Formats: sequence, C-alpha cells, structure tokens
Amino acid sequence: MKDWNTWTMEADRGLELRTHKIRVEVSRGPMAGVVTEVLGPEVRVGSGKDCDLVLEDPTVSRHHLLLRIEGDLLRVLDTTSRNGTTVDGVRIRDAYARPDSTIGLGASALRLKMMRDVVALPLSSRTRFGGLVGASVPMRRLFALLEKIARTHATVLVEGETGTGKELVAAAIHAESARASGPFMVFDCSSVSAGVLESELFGHKRGGFTGATESRMGRFEAAHGGTLFLDEIGELPLELQPKLLRALETRTITRIGENEPRRADVRIVAATNRSLAAEVERGRFREDLYYRLAVVPVRLPPLRERLDDIPLLVRHFEKEWQGRKDAPPLLPNEVLERMKAHPRPWPGNVRELRNKVEMMLSLGLDEPPWAAEETEEPPSAVLPVVNLELPLHVGLAHLENAYKRAYVERALRETGYNVSQAAKIAGVGRAFVQRVMRRHGLRSSDEGGGSEGGAAPAAAPPPVLGPSPAQGESPAPGQNLYEWYRKHPLASSEARQWPEGLVPRNGTGSKRRDEGGR
Repeated sequence: MKDWNTWTMEADRGLELRTHKIRVEVSRGPMAGVVTEVLGPEVRVGSGKDCDLVLEDPTVSRHHLLLRIEGDLLRVLDTTSRNGTTVDGVRIRDAYARPDSTIGLGASALRLKMMRDVVALPLSSRTRFGGLVGASVPMRRLFALLEKIARTHATVLVEGETGTGKELVAAAIHAESARASGPFMVFDCSSVSAGVLESELFGHKRGGFTGATESRMGRFEAAHGGTLFLDEIGELPLELQPKLLRALETRTITRIGENEPRRADVRIVAATNRSLAAEVERGRFREDLYYRLAVVPVRLPPLRERLDDIPLLVRHFEKEWQGRKDAPPLLPNEVLERMKAHPRPWPGNVRELRNKVEMMLSLGLDEPPWAAEETEEPPSAVLPVVNLELPLHVGLAHLENAYKRAYVERALRETGYNVSQAAKIAGVGRAFVQRVMRRHGLRSSDEGGGSEGGAAPAAAPPPVLGPSPAQGESPAPGQNLYEWYRKHPLASSEARQWPEGLVPRNGTGSKRRDEGGR
C-alpha cells in the first residue's frame, strides 16, 4: 500500500516529515487574489473558523469541502454543503481533480497546486505531554509530533502495544487542540457485541429495532464539537466499516431507523495494538478505511525501547500514589536502576510498571518484586511426564490443564496477582484466567482483601501432573480409566461431564458398559 507521508527519524536528531503542501489561489469571489499554502495531506475548506482554509464568503458553507492528497492525486469531497461543489464546472460529491482544475464552491473558486516539501520537526524540549511522561529520544520525538498534529484537524491512528498509553495520546491531542473545550469521548470497539455496535456509535430512533423503546444518540453525536477516541479499531466488524468510512468523510451520521443524516463535527483518534496494514493485507480490514484513519500515523514505543525513562516514570507514579505533586521520592535510586534490568523487559509496558510501583509502595518493599524469585531454585521441569497408560486424548487434556495452570500462575506472580494484567500478558480474557484460577484453587489479590493491583497472596504450590494422594499415582489394577480421570482434580470441564459407565475401547475410544462394553 502506498502512503503519502514519509517519516525519517535519526537516533540523536529530530523528526522529518516528507509530505505535501497545497498551494491555493482564490480565483473568484470576495477573497479573489489571495494565495496561500496549506500543509497536507488533508485540508478542510469552508467559512468556519476551525477550517484549515477559511473563506469569508456567505455562499460558502461552514464546512464546505475536504481536499485530500492520496499519493499523486488530489481528491475533492463535498461535505454536504448548501450550494454544492464543482470541479471544472461539473457538480460533484466525490471526485479526483487534475493539477490544473478549478474548484468551485458557492460564489468562490480555487486553483490548486500540489508541492512536495520536507518539514523538519526538532526533538521536543518537553518531558511531559498530557499524561505521557518521558525524556528519552523516542518520547521527545513523539512529543514533537504530537505538538504539531494537535493543532490540526487531521485524523490520527495510534499503534502501540497494550499498556503503552494510547488513550493518553488521544487525551493529550484533544487537550492541546482547538477542540479542547468540547467533549472527549472514549469508545472501546471490542467492549460490545457486533449487534449493538452500530447503535452505540451512531444512535437509534425509538422503534428502530426490536427493544429500542426510546431514541438515543450515539458516540458520534455525543462527541460533536470535540474528539472521539475509538480504541481497538481493529475489532470493528467488516460489515460496519463502510458506515464508519462515510461518517468520517461526510461528517454526518444516520441513526438506526432514520433516513435523514445528522451533523457530527468530530475529530477521530483511533488506536490499535495490532498492525492495521497487515490486517488490510489479510482482508480483515478495509483499505480505504485504513487510509482514512491513518492520515497521521503515530507509533507508541514500548517500554523496552525507552528503559531510560523508568526512573522518571517511577518518580511520577510515586507522586500520584502520595497524592501530591511536591511529594518526596520514596524508592532509592539504586532500586530504580534495578528496575531497568527487568528479567523480562516489561511485557505489560508502562501499565505493568505502574502496578509494580504501587505494589512496592503499598507493601513497603525496597526490592523489585521479582528480585526474590531470581534467587529461587529453578524448577526441574516445566511439566512432569504424563502416565502413558492413559488414552491419548485423556493424557493430552491432562497436559493442557497443567500447562494452563502453570502459565496463568506465572502471569499472576509477575503482575502481583492482578487478574486483568495477567490476562493481558497471556493474551486472553479475564474470564479465562478466572476459570483457571477457580479450577486450581488460585487466588487473586482482590480475593485476599486488597485491590486488584495490591499485594500478592502466598504462592500456590507448583502444578502437579498426576492424581491426588488419595487417588494414588496411577489407576488401580482393573480400575476404569475414565472413572479415574473424570474425578481427577485436573480433569477438563468436558471430562467432568462424562456419564458414568464409560470404558476404554482399543485404548482410545469409549462406549457405555450397558451397550455391550466389556
């Protein structure tokens, strides 16, 4: 896929953006003769003061049209203006213009020329941008970019791993923009089922669908005049993506059950923890919507790429924990240095670091929580050998359950027995972690009386792949293997539902004893 922006970054220098400028000459109307240059790749034109190019012409709508550079082409989109838009005298809604085309809007006309340019952005001198904290080169590059794009109306796509602070980026862009006095709305596209997603975003009319007992506005309308942060945009179902694309291009939405569009003047900041470009290649995300979202792409560096920021982040979290901006430091500097040497380089990123700091402060620890684990004897084996007398599928289920316990227990230990963080590290949902914990008697910190990010309970014994002592190390001679495994503490939920009377058949299958089993 071809992009129209090229970012160049050097290790000890600033950031260069190779992009386009649009040279605009007003050839007709009250502002005839005015020539200006506007930084692309997207330019909003209208009489509204929040447009990139403001035309003082009463026949021009507040948000009249959108100019978008796509590769070497210039796309013109009429955004539901009153008097319409023409390209070389032909009325259009969405069209590509030639380099020498004349764009008509109301009583005014524009001549446009695209020019390639290089805009150099030096490293920012800031160590904070909204809720983001960092003094490393990657973060100062990021702050320089955010300072630049916050002043525009461009749509932003933030890509970064879980826990890097994507919502903080969106909130900071909003706070530094001309929309700061408007609402900042957050919507997680993965938080609701596909069936109600359209209603959540665009609203519905009373009676618009079964169960719609009253009219309700969606997130787009609620964010009118402000910023809408769409988290986990990669989870948006394919069938809903065209409607989102139209909302972005026309700045209008239509509620379910209605025919008339409604105005929705919203800036979109979208975020994902996966590569949307790769999703496009796999056919799981629309290419046109990707380009519409990635007008300005922003990559958030993981914590392992900016370990030098850890001392600054820890001091910031200490002040938050104490509730005072002038609070004194609590953890010794040498502890902060040891935290930079995490044995696993912070898979949960800044969120994991914050949880670790809160745990250390709450418990009065003067060592990183993994320091004691490093001195313990390593286990002799991840999993012991399975009884080979078991049928194959029973043994596999046995192994799977033991592995799940071992994996979840390790994730819980590394996150201070925080269920949500353990789930994120494992790449599964909270419900999965909770099921494994219930099955094997593991406890989270909140079950021990603290908060979810608080103290860890005493470590549970390592998983044992075998029967309880009361059952013996293996089935007794002549004992039904299915009956033995069905009552096993590590048996799968499916096995626990097996009916009584099952017996092995050729070592792998089963049939009921009352149906001729021997």
